[in-house]
Amino acid sequence: MPFALGHYGCIGKQLAYMELRAVIAKLVLAFDVEFAPGEDGTTLVEKSCDAFTMLIADLYLVLKDRKAAA
Repeated sequence: MPFALGHYGCIGKQLAYMELRAVIAKLVLAFDVEFAPGEDGTTLVEKSCDAFTMLIADLYLVLKDRKAAA
């Protein structure tokens, strides 16, 4: 488990979550996110599997700079 639970819980868990939220928010604000040509997201849904931690299948995206488009 990435952060464990109880007395053995990670002291930086909340900081890590906050950092992930900040990075994702900055990406979404700075770029238009689209599927890459030929990608529709089904591979991610169908081939990801739940193991001890989640094993995520590939997902190809295109990020277009919003400043350049404006």
